[in-house]
Amino acid sequence: MESICLRLDSALAKQIEKDMKDFRYSTKTEFIREAIRDKLKAHEKENAWKALLDARGALKGKGSSRTYEEWDNWRHNEGSREFREYLEKKFANPKGPLLEL
Repeated sequence: MESICLRLDSALAKQIEKDMKDFRYSTKTEFIREAIRDKLKAHEKENAWKALLDARGALKGKGSSRTYEEWDNWRHNEGSREFREYLEKKFANPKGPLLEL
């Protein structure tokens, strides 16, 4: 396991201490590891959205040059269904749907 040292301003350190107690984390390390895992999962999800959009755009001859507004609109409408199907295939959850969008 690799060690990483980081410095936090006092306000952030106090917020971590408060949240640790509220959410029953036993150590700062446990809290920070979980926060990092959550951030990495969020990045993975965002990258999956972008990959799905790029693939969909390429199939329709639009490539990845769509505007953010077009992408966001697609993502919250027809893309939600396509993305859910994509994730269910990629992460095959035998217990049921992976996400409720």
